[in-house]
Amino acid sequence: MKVELPERPSTELRYEEPDYLDAAKLERELRRVAEICHQCRRCLPLCPSFPRLFELVDATDAEVAGVSFDGFEEVNELCYHCKACYNHCPYTPPHEWDVDFPALMRRQQVARSAREGVPLARKLTTRTDWIGKLASLAPPLMNFANRNRLSRVLMEKTLGIHRDWVQPSYFFETVERWFRRRGGAKGSGANGRASLFTTCSVNYSDPVTARSAVAVLEHAGVKVDVAYERCCGMPFTDTGDLDSARRHAARNVAELLPRVDAGDVILVPGPSCSLMLKEEYPRLLGTPEAARVASATRDLMEYVYDLARAKQLPRDFSRRLGKVAYHAPCHLRAQKIGFRSRDLLRLVADEVVLVDACSGVDGTWGMQARFHAASLQVADKMLGAIRAAEPEHVATDCPLAALRIEEGLGRKAVHPIVLLRHAYGIPAE
Repeated sequence: MKVELPERPSTELRYEEPDYLDAAKLERELRRVAEICHQCRRCLPLCPSFPRLFELVDATDAEVAGVSFDGFEEVNELCYHCKACYNHCPYTPPHEWDVDFPALMRRQQVARSAREGVPLARKLTTRTDWIGKLASLAPPLMNFANRNRLSRVLMEKTLGIHRDWVQPSYFFETVERWFRRRGGAKGSGANGRASLFTTCSVNYSDPVTARSAVAVLEHAGVKVDVAYERCCGMPFTDTGDLDSARRHAARNVAELLPRVDAGDVILVPGPSCSLMLKEEYPRLLGTPEAARVASATRDLMEYVYDLARAKQLPRDFSRRLGKVAYHAPCHLRAQKIGFRSRDLLRLVADEVVLVDACSGVDGTWGMQARFHAASLQVADKMLGAIRAAEPEHVATDCPLAALRIEEGLGRKAVHPIVLLRHAYGIPAE
């Protein structure tokens, strides 16, 4: 039964507008978009949200009109904001129907957070900086707890994080401590200046990525400073806590803006975080300052690729890498900048197998016990492609995808910049 589509909103709603959280208008928009998705169904294979939506629609003769609001809440809880459907959808803005399913799911999530609050256990999982700072004081204790079966069972019961989810390792010498010890920036600056916004995961759990980035960029004549005071705020968007996300965004913009005004490019080694700075900061804050920081932000490998295009990236590689399986993260694909890591790895590898599939983690969704089985189903295509490739190295820009690869295949995946440094034969200090 084809239903006439409700009139689309005339403009995109900003977070602070009263209509953004208006329950009746939100439900009307949910039904409008659901009607379009129901008649299209192109996104059915992408994630659990769409199969559940269509199950609910098909279960009633009234189709979309017969779906309860609670049903739409079920669909929303299965959305992990990978944004894959946005790239897949033929009706995204500018279009007469203007469908932005990820933005609508965020709006619904924020409305639920405002209505019901955020459970304490979920709040704790978003405090990545607190966790990282505490863990870096006593890494052996935290790393033991993260791998001890009893503590993992307790973690599942208290925080809701599945016992089999691989937790990151923590280090005493964070990127900040290492950078201070080495004496700060040392590059010539002949080919530009950059500030590395290391992200929570790299600063506390993956310092080799930052060290590799500094080594490669300095080798290319770029003067690199480290600029990291706090989380980008992305974890807060997982729970609809826009107030916390906005506070982090405002403080980061205030601290990064002087660097931008001094001519630095802001480099981010994690795609979820670079997406946050590029797209969400201007929307959260709505200020010229946020827009300037966003326009100066680049994903790390996007910037290295630009150096290569400008013939500023040395080609004095001393090692070949054999076959590399490269996983392209969803939030990097959402930035529509191409597969820059794959292109760079082709300079040093005999073969690069592109794995263009979702890891099913995306923030904290896939690590939650109640969604863990569903997330593994999403990740099955990615894991199967890596397994079939039988590569000598596995690379991904996404730290959460790396943990999923370790969980599913029992092997480490590293950031592509680590492999590039390895190909140069440069030690990671």
